[in-house]
Amino acid sequence: MDRASIVFCTISLIGSLIIAALAYPFAALSPADLATWRTPVEADAMADVNLGDFGSVSVLELIDYYMENPPTPPVVGAAPEREVRFQGC
Repeated sequence: MDRASIVFCTISLIGSLIIAALAYPFAALSPADLATWRTPVEADAMADVNLGDFGSVSVLELIDYYMENPPTPPVVGAAPEREVRFQGC
């Protein structure tokens, strides 16, 4: 490699580190927010979840539905339930 390439890579790396150091305080959580988010909350205290066309559903109802209708594990060798098609360009 020639000298210009090494200088460019070094300056780019230093510039990236400076930008990351300047942006980190804006992206980091405060210790108070982090402690609040790590504290478990009872399902009764959580707000209802808006499911669009299905309306607003409480978290307890979602938990009950999941417990009564757990997802079934895939059977080895079985076809997928539905084919996922990506349409676009």
